[in-house]
Parts: sequence; C-alpha cells; structure tokens
Amino acid sequence: MSDATNALVTGPPRSGKTTALERTVSRLREDGYAVGGLSSPERREAGRRAGFDIVDVASGERAVLARVDGVSEADGASSGRDEPPESGASAPTVGKYTVDVSAVDRLAGRALPSAVDDADCVVIDEIAPMQLESDRFVRETTRALESSTPVLAAIKLDATDGFLGAVKKRSDTERFVVEPDARDALPETLAAWVRSRTRPR
Repeated sequence: MSDATNALVTGPPRSGKTTALERTVSRLREDGYAVGGLSSPERREAGRRAGFDIVDVASGERAVLARVDGVSEADGASSGRDEPPESGASAPTVGKYTVDVSAVDRLAGRALPSAVDDADCVVIDEIAPMQLESDRFVRETTRALESSTPVLAAIKLDATDGFLGAVKKRSDTERFVVEPDARDALPETLAAWVRSRTRPR
C-alpha cells in the first residue's frame, strides 16, 4: 500500500468521475464513515445544462456555482436555491459559464475546514477552473491535501499547469483513472482505499 493520503480521480469530461465519487460516498456512509467536502452537480433546465451548483456534502447546503450566460435569474431563483451568480463585468467567466466566486468562497470556507477537522474523509468534486476562481477554495483545498484526513478529489485528466498541475505532481497523491471497463468497480476500489487509511471516528 502506498503512503498517499490523497486520491485523485481523473478522466475525460463525462467519463463518470462524479458518479464514481457519489457511489463511493454512499458506500463509506453505509460503513459508518463521516464524509464531508464539496460537490458540483449540474443544474439542468428544460432538458439542458444551465450551469452548476456547489454543495456542502455534509450539510446539503447549496448555492449556484456558475450559470450559462443568458440564463435568467428568475430561473435560478425559482429552483429554491441561493441567489444566482452576480452579473456584470466583475463576474469571471470560464468558457460559457459565469462564476459566482462569493458562493465558492462561502461554501469552501465552511465545508472544507469542517471536513478536514471532523470527517473521516474529504471529497472535492472537483478541482477545476471554475472553482479555482476562488482563492479561498485554493487555500482550503491545499489545507485538505496537506492534512492527515484522506481526500478523494476529482481533477481534469489533461491538466498540467498552474494549481491543477501542482496538485497532480504532489508526492502524497495516488491517481485513479475512470476507465470504461472498470468504471463500475471503481467506487468500491476508492472506498477500500479510504478504509485502508482510516477508521470511522
């Protein structure tokens, strides 16, 4: 067994990274493990991807992480979620998405420290350009990776530069690639990886 305390789950877009992590969390919770951290599920409206939410894995608190330019604020508000991202020149964009940095700051500042201090495992789905618009997310992710609490984090397959590249080069990481022929077995592989490093508190 390697000494790595951070598992990086990687693969091309839509390869199943998020599904693998969701199923891993379910398995760990069934075994009595406390899991915290962040996830970034899609927001779909009228059958199309309208953006992404950011969710505290432990508490379920959520906010709008990013939306496609042109999606109305009324659409976001009607979903019962937090206020949609601020509009205007001050809001950064990643591709076609406008990012609400304040929402990432708020959720990252609560969910990640709490998970590091109180949970058995930290999940970060994912370490990606939209989330990296938040300096708070970068700081808290770094703290999580440097902690003794096992981390499961999704990360882009082809990332080599900047913070993403630095994370992948860390000596305390182990990489798991989502492959079509092994995708169904990956959640149990990841859960076993966590179990081998810690026990429920």
